[in-house]
Amino acid sequence: MRLISSGQRRNLVGALAGLACFIASQAAWAHVGDAHYDAEAWDVWSFTPAVVIAAVLICAVYFTGVIRRRAFRESGQLWRHAAFLAGLLAVFFALASPIDYMAGHAFFMHQIQYLLLYMVGPMLIMLASPQAMLMSGLPISRRKAEAPTESNTLPQRRLAWLTSPVVVTALYIAALYVWQYPPFHDAALLSMPIRYLMYASLLAAGLLFWWRVFDMRAAPAGPAYGTRQMMLWIMILSILILGSFTTIKSQVLYPVYDTVGRLFALAPVLDEMLGGVVILILSSMMCLVGMIVIIHMWGYGGTALGGKGISSWVSGASMPSRPTTGDALLEHVRAKNHVLVVGFAAFAIVLFSTVLSIGVLNHLNGTNPNGLFASGPGASKTSVQ
Repeated sequence: MRLISSGQRRNLVGALAGLACFIASQAAWAHVGDAHYDAEAWDVWSFTPAVVIAAVLICAVYFTGVIRRRAFRESGQLWRHAAFLAGLLAVFFALASPIDYMAGHAFFMHQIQYLLLYMVGPMLIMLASPQAMLMSGLPISRRKAEAPTESNTLPQRRLAWLTSPVVVTALYIAALYVWQYPPFHDAALLSMPIRYLMYASLLAAGLLFWWRVFDMRAAPAGPAYGTRQMMLWIMILSILILGSFTTIKSQVLYPVYDTVGRLFALAPVLDEMLGGVVILILSSMMCLVGMIVIIHMWGYGGTALGGKGISSWVSGASMPSRPTTGDALLEHVRAKNHVLVVGFAAFAIVLFSTVLSIGVLNHLNGTNPNGLFASGPGASKTSVQ
């Protein structure tokens, strides 16, 4: 008997995305009209009731599920609980700590907030695979109410399309790029409703993407491991392009920080260059960590981290048979190793081409008096001080 159905899993993810929108909206309104000096910025905490209550409520539901499933007795599950709490704490820090205030007054701090909201928090939360714990922690009446939705195939088909690897990857990249587009980025800093939409979309897209990447179900119920690797490779390439452009360009793209007041007396170009480094290095590193986790899962041929079978952990089914001889083991891993070698070779070529292109663009940018990315012949060039 399955402990958590696919329909319940999708409904739970949808509920988490909706809660993310609500939390982000309350955090976005927290600093309207605030004005602080550089030294005071580190003390600006915003314990918005909605953020605090939502965080406590999610923890309560999760650990109620842990107690009901008696998962606290399993040493192999301790790291999952730690990962879930760390991810929730990352989102909480992004929305309630001084990072939230400083993100509205320094571009590089804005990118750190982005990183916590769309990368670190969702990645850790979904690495813990909390769906079963959260469903078990809900009231019994609510869990029973989920059952009728399983017979409705039309919503399931729509949700299946929305959560397909291609769609969630496109949504994840779009959420990142759209809010880096200067007019939208500036509007989010000046308008609280738009800022709320930015926070909510980043968090919801991150939860969807990392849910599919770390889906504990092996194919065909979950994405094939090669597909998961491709999702991360595409994401890394997108990050490299965006981060490189933000780092090497010579013009100020986000003058709104001078309008609202830029913290730490940073030169605008330097501030944006530091933000580009955060995108280029830290975000790429998080994706590489995700790739290592997927390779580990793939290498075990459908077994989850910690040694329990993926299908066993979700549905209680028995673990797949393992090779018993050396020749059988080599045959078992030969195809996977071939795919990995080809994939890493392709990724190395793409990475080398990207770095080479960045070098060419940087050279052209230095030889153009107005900068390669100047909007016109009269555009001014701001230098790093």
